Amino acid sequence: MSETEETIKRYSTGMLRERVHTALRAEGHEPEVLKASDLGEADHFHIGGREATQFVALKLHIGLGTRVLDVGSGLGGPARYFASQGAVVTGVDITSEFVDLANELDNACGMGGSITMLRHPAQHTGLAAESFDTAVLMHVGMNLGEKRAVFTEIFRVLRRGGSLGIYDLMGSNELTYPLPWADSADTSHVESGEAYIDHLIGAGFDVSQNIDRRHEALALATRMQAGRPGPLDIPIVLGDRPELRMKHVFEAIAADLITPRLIVAVKPD
Repeated sequence: MSETEETIKRYSTGMLRERVHTALRAEGHEPEVLKASDLGEADHFHIGGREATQFVALKLHIGLGTRVLDVGSGLGGPARYFASQGAVVTGVDITSEFVDLANELDNACGMGGSITMLRHPAQHTGLAAESFDTAVLMHVGMNLGEKRAVFTEIFRVLRRGGSLGIYDLMGSNELTYPLPWADSADTSHVESGEAYIDHLIGAGFDVSQNIDRRHEALALATRMQAGRPGPLDIPIVLGDRPELRMKHVFEAIAADLITPRLIVAVKPD
């Protein structure tokens, strides 16, 4: 099975739209007419959720008129946040179920004019060269075995001086499974921060920032353990055994096996 087929199989359930709608109604929202904030943490599929999305946007200076490419855009939570800051966003993802539901949610939030969601592989987006100011890749790299090919494609579509922000879990792939992105080590592609930097330099980028977010992740774990999550408080895309998957993630972070890290790279002028 190819890497693309593995990812589609992992995230395609046929039940995602129903689960999202059920969770929204449980919180008193009508899925057809929404504000982006109504989705809570459910559409921010990365450690730190919406707060981490805001952090990435700040570090990449995403704002009014910024042309953003969201690689592995999922249900579109980050894309909708970026659009709320005035950005024009294109999201690409290979999972049809994600793309279809993301488009529906964008329209329900009145953001369809600012966001375009496309079903394309990250290494072959089909998008025009030098057509974006910035790109983001958030907790996608753990599914990517061929990271350099993806970074090379992002380099191609960024303008000169454009930036790429990668917010991933980096470190060892010797972990306890299942995890949010994989059921076994065979389908997990965690790599060290050093390996990411090597891939980025190989693709032509200059690395400008390398920020460890372990402290914030551990603080989040403490808050989660102290509360009772509601229907929209954890990413719905986790599917089966979400509590166990998150438990294994936070145990690995606490043991310093993996760390959420933001790497910002720039395409030279």
